[in-house]
Amino acid sequence: MESYFECLKKIAPEIVEIIEKRYEILKNISYYQPIGRRILAEKLNLTERIVRNEIDILRNLGLINVTESGTILTNEGEDILEKLSNIVYDIKGLEDVKARVKEILKAKDVYVVPGDADLNPYVLKEIGILASKVILTLIEDVKIIAVTGGQTVKEVVDSFPTCSFKDILVVPARGGIGQEVEKQANTLAANLAKKINGSYKLLHLPDTMDEEVYNLLIKKEEVQEVLNDINNADMLVFGIGNAIEMAKRRKLSQDMIEKLKKVGAIGEIFGYYFDKAGRIVYSTTTIGIKLEKIKNIKYMIGVAGGSHKAEAILSLGEIKNNTVFVIDEGIAKRIISLEK
Repeated sequence: MESYFECLKKIAPEIVEIIEKRYEILKNISYYQPIGRRILAEKLNLTERIVRNEIDILRNLGLINVTESGTILTNEGEDILEKLSNIVYDIKGLEDVKARVKEILKAKDVYVVPGDADLNPYVLKEIGILASKVILTLIEDVKIIAVTGGQTVKEVVDSFPTCSFKDILVVPARGGIGQEVEKQANTLAANLAKKINGSYKLLHLPDTMDEEVYNLLIKKEEVQEVLNDINNADMLVFGIGNAIEMAKRRKLSQDMIEKLKKVGAIGEIFGYYFDKAGRIVYSTTTIGIKLEKIKNIKYMIGVAGGSHKAEAILSLGEIKNNTVFVIDEGIAKRIISLEK
Protein backbone atom coordinates (compact mmCIF):
# COMPACT_ATOMS: atom_id res chain seq x y z
CA MET A 1 0.00 0.00 0.00
CA GLU A 2 1.32 3.41 -0.97
CA SER A 3 2.20 5.77 1.86
CA TYR A 4 0.18 8.90 2.54
CA PHE A 5 3.00 11.07 1.25
CA GLU A 6 3.45 9.07 -1.95
CA CYS A 7 -0.24 9.63 -2.69
CA LEU A 8 0.14 13.32 -1.84
CA LYS A 9 3.08 13.64 -4.22
CA LYS A 10 0.98 12.24 -7.06
CA ILE A 11 -2.18 14.23 -6.54
CA ALA A 12 -0.74 17.51 -5.24
CA PRO A 13 3.03 17.65 -5.81
CA GLU A 14 3.01 21.43 -5.34
CA ILE A 15 2.00 20.96 -1.69
CA VAL A 16 5.00 18.72 -1.07
CA GLU A 17 7.30 21.25 -2.76
CA ILE A 18 5.92 24.06 -0.59
CA ILE A 19 6.40 22.02 2.60
CA GLU A 20 10.00 21.19 1.67
CA LYS A 21 10.76 24.81 0.70
CA ARG A 22 9.33 26.25 3.91
CA TYR A 23 11.15 23.63 5.95
CA GLU A 24 14.44 24.75 4.36
CA ILE A 25 13.60 28.39 5.03
CA LEU A 26 12.76 27.76 8.69
CA LYS A 27 15.84 25.57 9.12
CA ASN A 28 18.13 28.26 7.73
CA ILE A 29 16.52 30.93 9.88
CA SER A 30 16.90 28.67 12.93
CA TYR A 31 20.59 28.12 12.22
CA TYR A 32 21.60 31.66 11.21
CA GLN A 33 19.12 33.85 13.14
CA PRO A 34 18.90 36.75 13.14
CA ILE A 35 19.39 36.71 9.38
CA GLY A 36 18.68 39.31 6.71
CA ARG A 37 16.55 38.60 3.65
CA ARG A 38 19.37 38.96 1.14
CA ILE A 39 21.70 36.57 2.97
CA LEU A 40 18.83 34.13 3.47
CA ALA A 41 18.13 34.20 -0.27
CA GLU A 42 21.81 33.42 -0.95
CA LYS A 43 21.78 30.51 1.51
CA LEU A 44 18.66 29.06 -0.12
CA ASN A 45 19.73 29.85 -3.68
CA LEU A 46 16.39 31.61 -4.23
CA THR A 47 15.57 35.08 -5.51
CA GLU A 48 14.95 37.85 -2.97
CA ARG A 49 11.43 38.22 -4.34
CA ILE A 50 10.55 34.60 -3.57
CA VAL A 51 12.13 34.83 -0.11
CA ARG A 52 10.29 38.10 0.61
CA ASN A 53 6.96 36.46 -0.29
CA GLU A 54 7.71 33.42 1.87
CA ILE A 55 8.78 35.57 4.81
CA ASP A 56 5.51 37.51 4.59
CA ILE A 57 3.53 34.25 4.64
CA LEU A 58 5.50 32.76 7.54
CA ARG A 59 5.23 35.99 9.52
CA ASN A 60 1.45 36.09 9.01
CA LEU A 61 1.31 32.49 10.23
CA GLY A 62 3.10 33.56 13.41
CA LEU A 63 6.16 31.37 12.77
CA ILE A 64 8.77 34.14 12.40
CA ASN A 65 9.39 37.71 13.50
CA VAL A 66 11.22 40.30 11.41
CA THR A 67 13.35 42.55 13.62
CA GLU A 68 15.87 45.30 12.87
CA SER A 69 18.64 42.74 13.23
CA GLY A 70 16.97 40.24 10.89
CA THR A 71 14.48 37.40 10.83
CA ILE A 72 14.08 35.08 13.83
CA LEU A 73 11.85 32.13 14.71
CA THR A 74 9.01 32.54 17.17
CA ASN A 75 8.36 29.89 19.84
CA GLU A 76 5.59 28.52 17.63
CA GLY A 77 7.99 28.50 14.69
CA GLU A 78 10.48 26.42 16.66
CA ASP A 79 7.72 24.01 17.66
CA ILE A 80 6.47 23.66 14.08
CA LEU A 81 10.02 23.17 12.77
CA GLU A 82 10.62 20.27 15.15
CA LYS A 83 7.39 18.56 14.03
CA LEU A 84 8.08 19.37 10.40
CA SER A 85 11.42 17.54 10.56
CA ASN A 86 9.63 14.21 10.94
CA ILE A 87 7.21 15.05 8.13
CA VAL A 88 10.03 15.99 5.75
CA TYR A 89 11.87 12.77 6.69
CA ASP A 90 8.80 10.80 5.57
CA ILE A 91 8.16 12.94 2.46
CA LYS A 92 11.72 12.32 1.28
CA GLY A 93 11.36 8.59 1.91
CA LEU A 94 14.48 8.57 4.05
CA GLU A 95 13.51 5.41 5.92
CA ASP A 96 13.80 3.48 2.65
CA VAL A 97 17.01 5.34 1.78
CA LYS A 98 18.45 4.44 5.19
CA ALA A 99 17.61 0.75 4.70
CA ARG A 100 19.20 0.67 1.24
CA VAL A 101 22.41 2.37 2.40
CA LYS A 102 22.70 -0.02 5.34
CA GLU A 103 22.38 -2.91 2.88
CA ILE A 104 25.01 -1.48 0.51
CA LEU A 105 27.53 -0.73 3.29
CA LYS A 106 26.71 -3.91 5.24
CA ALA A 107 26.90 -1.56 8.21
CA LYS A 108 25.86 -2.27 11.78
CA ASP A 109 23.34 0.57 11.40
CA VAL A 110 22.72 3.78 9.48
CA TYR A 111 20.97 7.02 10.44
CA VAL A 112 20.17 9.72 7.89
CA VAL A 113 19.26 13.40 8.37
CA PRO A 114 17.55 15.44 5.61
CA GLY A 115 19.70 17.72 3.46
CA ASP A 116 23.26 17.90 2.14
CA ALA A 117 26.00 19.59 4.17
CA ASP A 118 27.78 20.49 0.93
CA LEU A 119 24.84 22.81 0.17
CA ASN A 120 23.70 23.77 3.68
CA PRO A 121 26.24 23.85 6.53
CA TYR A 122 23.46 23.62 9.14
CA VAL A 123 23.05 19.96 8.15
CA LEU A 124 26.28 19.20 10.06
CA LYS A 125 24.53 20.47 13.18
CA GLU A 126 21.64 18.08 12.49
CA ILE A 127 24.12 15.21 12.17
CA GLY A 128 25.64 16.21 15.50
CA ILE A 129 22.26 16.29 17.23
CA LEU A 130 21.22 12.89 15.87
CA ALA A 131 24.62 11.29 16.57
CA SER A 132 24.54 12.50 20.19
CA LYS A 133 21.12 10.86 20.61
CA VAL A 134 22.41 7.61 19.09
CA ILE A 135 25.42 7.63 21.42
CA LEU A 136 23.20 8.18 24.45
CA THR A 137 21.28 4.99 23.63
CA LEU A 138 24.53 2.99 23.70
CA ILE A 139 26.55 4.66 26.45
CA GLU A 140 25.28 2.79 29.51
CA ASP A 141 27.85 -0.04 29.33
CA VAL A 142 30.73 2.09 28.00
CA LYS A 143 33.84 2.75 30.11
CA ILE A 144 36.15 4.52 27.63
CA ILE A 145 35.16 6.77 24.70
CA ALA A 146 37.77 7.78 22.12
CA VAL A 147 37.07 10.70 19.78
CA THR A 148 38.84 11.99 16.70
CA GLY A 149 38.98 15.64 15.71
CA GLY A 150 37.16 17.49 12.95
CA GLN A 151 34.13 19.70 12.42
CA THR A 152 31.52 16.94 12.33
CA VAL A 153 32.74 15.32 15.56
CA LYS A 154 32.79 18.82 17.09
CA GLU A 155 29.10 19.16 16.19
CA VAL A 156 28.42 15.86 17.99
CA VAL A 157 30.19 17.08 21.14
CA ASP A 158 28.56 20.54 20.98
CA SER A 159 25.12 18.92 20.67
CA PHE A 160 25.63 16.53 23.57
CA PRO A 161 23.32 17.23 26.51
CA THR A 162 24.67 17.70 30.01
CA CYS A 163 24.36 14.39 31.83
CA SER A 164 26.17 12.29 34.42
CA PHE A 165 28.36 9.32 33.55
CA LYS A 166 31.12 9.73 36.14
CA ASP A 167 32.72 6.36 35.43
CA ILE A 168 33.39 7.11 31.76
CA LEU A 169 36.86 8.16 30.61
CA VAL A 170 37.13 10.18 27.39
CA VAL A 171 40.37 10.19 25.40
CA PRO A 172 41.54 11.62 22.06
CA ALA A 173 41.88 8.90 19.44
CA ARG A 174 44.85 10.72 17.90
CA GLY A 175 47.19 13.65 18.28
CA GLY A 176 46.45 17.17 17.04
CA ILE A 177 46.14 18.19 13.40
CA GLY A 178 46.02 21.69 11.88
CA GLN A 179 45.82 25.06 13.61
CA GLU A 180 42.17 25.03 14.71
CA VAL A 181 42.49 23.99 18.35
CA GLU A 182 38.71 23.93 18.90
CA LYS A 183 38.37 21.05 16.41
CA GLN A 184 41.28 18.95 17.68
CA ALA A 185 40.74 15.61 19.36
CA ASN A 186 42.21 16.78 22.69
CA THR A 187 39.78 19.68 22.91
CA LEU A 188 36.79 17.57 21.92
CA ALA A 189 37.70 14.82 24.40
CA ALA A 190 37.90 17.34 27.25
CA ASN A 191 34.65 19.04 26.21
CA LEU A 192 32.75 15.76 25.94
CA ALA A 193 34.04 14.63 29.35
CA LYS A 194 32.72 17.85 30.88
CA LYS A 195 29.34 17.36 29.18
CA ILE A 196 28.93 13.87 30.65
CA ASN A 197 30.58 14.70 33.99
CA GLY A 198 33.25 12.10 33.27
CA SER A 199 37.05 12.21 33.29
CA TYR A 200 39.55 12.65 30.47
CA LYS A 201 43.16 12.23 29.50
CA LEU A 202 44.95 14.15 26.77
CA LEU A 203 47.57 13.32 24.18
CA HIS A 204 49.80 16.40 23.84
CA LEU A 205 51.43 15.33 20.60
CA PRO A 206 51.11 16.21 16.91
CA ASP A 207 49.09 13.91 14.67
CA THR A 208 51.97 13.23 12.28
CA MET A 209 55.73 13.02 12.90
CA ASP A 210 58.84 11.39 11.48
CA GLU A 211 59.62 7.81 12.49
CA GLU A 212 62.63 8.65 14.67
CA VAL A 213 60.62 11.05 16.84
CA TYR A 214 57.73 8.57 16.93
CA ASN A 215 59.97 5.79 18.25
CA LEU A 216 61.25 8.06 21.03
CA LEU A 217 57.83 9.32 22.13
CA ILE A 218 56.14 5.94 22.05
CA LYS A 219 58.42 4.77 24.87
CA LYS A 220 57.37 7.50 27.29
CA GLU A 221 55.32 6.17 30.19
CA GLU A 222 52.70 8.94 30.07
CA VAL A 223 52.19 8.40 26.33
CA GLN A 224 51.92 4.63 26.75
CA GLU A 225 49.31 5.11 29.47
CA VAL A 226 47.04 7.19 27.22
CA LEU A 227 47.63 4.88 24.24
CA ASN A 228 46.60 1.91 26.38
CA ASP A 229 43.32 3.67 27.19
CA ILE A 230 42.78 4.61 23.54
CA ASN A 231 43.30 1.06 22.37
CA ASN A 232 40.95 -0.28 25.06
CA ALA A 233 38.09 2.09 24.17
CA ASP A 234 34.57 0.64 24.12
CA MET A 235 33.34 3.40 21.81
CA LEU A 236 35.03 5.34 19.04
CA VAL A 237 33.43 8.47 17.56
CA PHE A 238 35.18 9.39 14.33
CA GLY A 239 34.91 11.57 11.27
CA ILE A 240 35.51 10.33 7.73
CA GLY A 241 37.70 12.31 5.39
CA ASN A 242 38.34 12.67 1.69
CA ALA A 243 41.88 11.37 1.14
CA ILE A 244 43.28 14.35 -0.75
CA GLU A 245 41.59 16.92 1.49
CA MET A 246 43.06 15.22 4.57
CA ALA A 247 46.50 14.94 2.99
CA LYS A 248 46.48 18.71 2.47
CA ARG A 249 45.29 19.32 6.05
CA ARG A 250 48.17 17.17 7.29
CA LYS A 251 50.47 19.27 5.11
CA LEU A 252 51.83 16.28 3.21
CA SER A 253 54.21 17.24 0.42
CA GLN A 254 52.87 17.88 -3.06
CA ASP A 255 54.82 14.85 -4.27
CA MET A 256 53.06 12.66 -1.71
CA ILE A 257 49.67 14.10 -2.64
CA GLU A 258 50.36 13.27 -6.29
CA LYS A 259 51.34 9.72 -5.25
CA LEU A 260 48.07 9.36 -3.32
CA LYS A 261 46.17 10.42 -6.42
CA LYS A 262 48.15 7.97 -8.53
CA VAL A 263 47.39 5.00 -6.25
CA GLY A 264 43.71 5.95 -6.14
CA ALA A 265 43.41 7.07 -2.51
CA ILE A 266 39.79 8.05 -1.83
CA GLY A 267 38.99 7.86 1.89
CA GLU A 268 40.89 8.54 5.11
CA ILE A 269 40.45 7.67 8.79
CA PHE A 270 43.06 7.70 11.60
CA GLY A 271 45.87 8.50 9.13
CA TYR A 272 45.10 5.47 6.92
CA TYR A 273 44.32 6.12 3.27
CA PHE A 274 42.02 3.74 1.36
CA ASP A 275 41.40 3.12 -2.32
CA LYS A 276 38.10 2.22 -4.01
CA ALA A 277 38.55 -1.47 -3.20
CA GLY A 278 39.05 -0.78 0.51
CA ARG A 279 42.80 -1.41 0.44
CA ILE A 280 45.17 0.69 2.54
CA VAL A 281 47.40 2.45 0.04
CA TYR A 282 49.25 4.69 2.51
CA SER A 283 49.47 5.41 6.24
CA THR A 284 51.17 8.21 8.16
CA THR A 285 53.43 7.71 11.17
CA THR A 286 51.07 8.80 13.90
CA ILE A 287 50.49 8.35 17.60
CA GLY A 288 46.97 7.23 18.33
CA ILE A 289 44.53 4.46 17.59
CA LYS A 290 45.73 1.69 15.32
CA LEU A 291 43.60 0.01 12.68
CA GLU A 292 44.28 -3.48 14.00
CA LYS A 293 42.77 -2.47 17.37
CA ILE A 294 39.42 -1.16 16.17
CA LYS A 295 37.99 -4.65 15.57
CA ASN A 296 37.81 -4.94 19.37
CA ILE A 297 35.79 -1.73 19.80
CA LYS A 298 32.17 -2.45 20.67
CA TYR A 299 30.66 0.75 19.28
CA MET A 300 32.08 2.48 16.20
CA ILE A 301 30.21 5.71 15.43
CA GLY A 302 31.16 7.21 12.05
CA VAL A 303 29.87 10.72 11.28
CA ALA A 304 30.06 12.57 7.98
CA GLY A 305 28.23 15.27 6.06
CA GLY A 306 28.21 16.36 2.44
CA SER A 307 27.61 14.25 -0.66
CA HIS A 308 31.30 14.44 -1.64
CA LYS A 309 32.06 12.11 1.31
CA ALA A 310 30.12 9.17 -0.22
CA GLU A 311 33.11 7.68 -2.03
CA ALA A 312 35.24 8.00 1.12
CA ILE A 313 32.70 6.00 3.13
CA LEU A 314 32.45 3.33 0.43
CA SER A 315 36.25 2.95 0.48
CA LEU A 316 36.46 1.89 4.14
CA GLY A 317 36.39 -1.84 3.45
CA GLU A 318 35.43 -4.15 6.31
CA ILE A 319 35.47 -1.26 8.79
CA LYS A 320 32.00 -0.39 7.48
CA ASN A 321 30.58 -3.66 8.81
CA ASN A 322 31.20 -2.76 12.46
CA THR A 323 30.18 0.89 12.18
CA VAL A 324 27.04 2.83 13.00
CA PHE A 325 26.96 5.65 10.44
CA VAL A 326 25.24 8.99 11.01
CA ILE A 327 25.20 10.76 7.66
CA ASP A 328 23.12 13.17 5.62
CA GLU A 329 20.71 12.65 2.75
CA GLY A 330 23.28 13.90 0.25
CA ILE A 331 25.76 11.17 1.14
CA ALA A 332 23.06 8.49 1.37
CA LYS A 333 21.59 9.20 -2.06
CA ARG A 334 25.02 9.42 -3.68
CA ILE A 335 26.01 6.06 -2.19
CA ILE A 336 22.87 4.55 -3.72
CA SER A 337 23.52 6.19 -7.10
CA LEU A 338 27.14 4.98 -7.13
CA GLU A 339 26.01 1.40 -6.52
CA LYS A 340 23.48 1.35 -9.37
